[in-house]
Amino acid sequence: MLIEVVAAAVVAGGATAAATGGPLVAARRRARRAGEDIREAYAARDAALAAEGAARAEAGAARTEARTVRETVERETRHLLEARMPALLSHLRTPHVTVPGLLTPELAGTAVDRLHRALLDAVAEGVAAESERVDEAGRAVVRGAMSRVHSLQLRLQDGLSEIQRRHPDADPALMADVLALDMLNELIGRAAQTPALATGSTPMLFRDDTHLVDIAVSAASRVRDFKERVGEPVNHLTRSVGVMAQSVEPLRAVLAELLANAVHFSHGTLKVDVSLHETQTGASVIVEDAGVGLNAEQFARAERLLSGAHPVRLVELGDPPQTGWAAIGALVRQYGFQVSLKKSSYGGVAAVVSVPAALLVEMPEGHAPSVHAPAPVRTPEPAAPLPAGVRSVTRTAETGDPTALPRRRRKTRERGTGGPVAPVAELPRLEPREAKARWGGWQAGRDRGREAVEAVERESAGATPHSTREDTRSPQDPPHSRPSEDVRAAGSGNTPVPPTERAPHEGPRSTPRTAPAQQRGHDL
Repeated sequence: MLIEVVAAAVVAGGATAAATGGPLVAARRRARRAGEDIREAYAARDAALAAEGAARAEAGAARTEARTVRETVERETRHLLEARMPALLSHLRTPHVTVPGLLTPELAGTAVDRLHRALLDAVAEGVAAESERVDEAGRAVVRGAMSRVHSLQLRLQDGLSEIQRRHPDADPALMADVLALDMLNELIGRAAQTPALATGSTPMLFRDDTHLVDIAVSAASRVRDFKERVGEPVNHLTRSVGVMAQSVEPLRAVLAELLANAVHFSHGTLKVDVSLHETQTGASVIVEDAGVGLNAEQFARAERLLSGAHPVRLVELGDPPQTGWAAIGALVRQYGFQVSLKKSSYGGVAAVVSVPAALLVEMPEGHAPSVHAPAPVRTPEPAAPLPAGVRSVTRTAETGDPTALPRRRRKTRERGTGGPVAPVAELPRLEPREAKARWGGWQAGRDRGREAVEAVERESAGATPHSTREDTRSPQDPPHSRPSEDVRAAGSGNTPVPPTERAPHEGPRSTPRTAPAQQRGHDL
């Protein structure tokens, strides 16, 4: 249309010029300007079309990029919900599970990465807080229930002790059944006390300090079939080492759990060894078994639980829950004990319980251990020199080793005072007849001496109708209690304690906690 307007203008101009008589040059100039205007109009149109195409291309690229970004974010978000979030929840339950990273590495450091990390952190904090709340609620339930059961168990223990006290002349079979129930009650008490301790409960307190050896003996009485499965503690203490009153029950609970674990994982014919030692920093009790042992992973888990340095949740105790090591760890954290495990010399596990000196006391001389406590293993003093020509026989009682055989030695004193002992020269060999005569004379003298002693004993028995040896057992003692314990205690330099006298570690009990093995209940 623009071209037609220009042509009309040219025609009109030519007509005017002809009419007016204008020069031809002016007409040509106007024609050239009209052509330039036409070219400029075409160029402007082409530029507008090019710009419109570029804008369309740029818009298409932007749309493609936006679609790519959207798809990338959608894949990353789906990866967050389907992979990273479940892995995070598993990691919170079991820390060895790793949480995967971004699916698209190019998004690292971008806003998407920061937002996803913030979301994961918020979920982790929320789950941890809720788990802590649920775990604490579960701990409170377990603590309350087990404390109530333990309280009832203590009342039953007092009732059984009262029965034994009120009926000292009851039928021995009936008293054996009562003692069997008492033993079963002890197992129930430990089964109730251990979960309570693992969940934060406080053990009961004692008013008096107690010998360490008495604590070891009483801890063994809380284990099923302890008479057959736990050996008598070997007492290497050179002094009367005691434990402060506030640490008596915690230490006894620790030793009872270690002994029960050692017995459970040992063969029925193998005994668990217990020994007591003095150390530079206090005292230690070693519980050693010949059981199946532990592998590296089990050792690591046991050391983590026994250290008490890491909080343990109920979900980590397994199904059914195994609360023994968790209870020991809680007591270690509260009272300052130290429990370490190592491989025993028998291939099993040796648990070393270290008691710091701050929890130990030296018991007074008039406060002897109970009659059930083993006598200390003392180093034999050197024997005095024997006269010249006298033979010496070293027997078991002198060496302290029940498995040692007698060793015959010939010793004599040198001429003079205080000289060393030298062996006697070899005796001359005797003829068979002479040796027979000498041996027969020795046997005849031995027989005459025995007859004389027996005659004197018969005369003494005729003069005194009752035995001269006092029976230190009380009528309340069961028929199967050990009457020779008081004699052993007196022989070791301690004051004899009648079996019915309550030792500090036995609480309200009035009789030893023993029962026939065939009547004891199962471990709970």
